[in-house]
Amino acid sequence: MAHRITVGRGFLKLLAAGVWGVDAGWRGEVRDLVHALRPSEDDQAGTPGEQLDELYALIAIGLALLLQEANLHGSAGADLIAKSAWDETQELAAFADESVVDRFLVHSTQLHARVATESQVQAVVELAMAAADDPNAELVAALEAEGLHAELMESVWVIDGDFRTPLRAAARAATIIGSPCVVLARNTKKSTVLLWRDSVLAMADSAVPRWRVYRIVPPTTPQSKFGGGEGLPSTRDIFPLAPAPEQVRALADQAGVQLPMLLAALR
Repeated sequence: MAHRITVGRGFLKLLAAGVWGVDAGWRGEVRDLVHALRPSEDDQAGTPGEQLDELYALIAIGLALLLQEANLHGSAGADLIAKSAWDETQELAAFADESVVDRFLVHSTQLHARVATESQVQAVVELAMAAADDPNAELVAALEAEGLHAELMESVWVIDGDFRTPLRAAARAATIIGSPCVVLARNTKKSTVLLWRDSVLAMADSAVPRWRVYRIVPPTTPQSKFGGGEGLPSTRDIFPLAPAPEQVRALADQAGVQLPMLLAALR
């Protein structure tokens, strides 16, 4: 256990010295390090508490490094590496003690140095603690990072804001949340609802009171589908709001959402 701690601290010093230069390969190595720092059940039972505290601190610092220029719900290489490490160690990061973290943080002015700041590590610890209590905490944080203030209400992600286009906000949120999801985005003038599962997405807008059904097949996402400035994408599947078509009713049933409530939100 002490050996792992020594290796972890040495790795932080190498990163601070800028050893990797502009090579992003450090991310995969930090992920592997974070995985290796995880104590087994036997380790936890037989290791002094001080050493466990040091492991938890190193894990939190490693996650903070991996989340620099990355997020837990993106699709870029850095995002996927950070997500892999987070999924395996978030519960342990929640136990990181601030005083131990402070001892292990490295400061550097070297060119290409990679160092975590106290605030970055604290954000990781707070998110890990929130995720332990609320499984949606990661998504809420990811949406907040995009300026989308979201709340999950009766299986619907409700996003209120002063954005100009609720459709774009809903599409961005749905892309972050992933399939399956139901999103209601609204400003003071308009609202948009998206119901998405697998390759089927249904959309309705208060300004265009019709259900429009689209196919979403990777690499297409809701954001790429509705992110253009040319108006609504074309589709042959256009239906009145009520009675809702079978496709929309099925999406709502599978999501456990009451369609009348969604329709009321559009008016």
